[in-house]
Amino acid sequence: MEYIGWMILGVALLVVEIITPIFFFLWFAIGSFIAGIASFFGLSFSWQLSLFSAVSVVLVILTRPIAKKLTGESPRKIYIDEIKGSIGNVVEEINNKKRTGVVRAAGENWKAVSIDDDIIGVGEKVIVERLEGTIVYVRKFKNENAQDE
Repeated sequence: MEYIGWMILGVALLVVEIITPIFFFLWFAIGSFIAGIASFFGLSFSWQLSLFSAVSVVLVILTRPIAKKLTGESPRKIYIDEIKGSIGNVVEEINNKKRTGVVRAAGENWKAVSIDDDIIGVGEKVIVERLEGTIVYVRKFKNENAQDE
């Protein structure tokens, strides 16, 4: 009846695989099921444990690179230094009194507050002065290279 223990372990590992965001426990679940089959056919516990270990390790080594390609790259990390000083576009009017404002900067949308208390309209460019939590503090971007007409 050892095979029941291996099967329960396999199901538990499948549940862990489903709940966790990594693609890793599936290989051990498969190893557990193989060990359970070996137990069903009467192989000793040392053989079962050897099969579990060997199958799990081989599957991890052979399929991990494929699994990484299928699941894609991890999301790009945003660093504070990357955002500070970046130029953004206003996607929702920034009005401190109304507590509204969204800016697209460094490829992400951020809740925005005007440092100068200016109302900044949609489509205008801003420069990010600082970041506090999920809020960027911005000011209107003035292009010094532009010529006055």
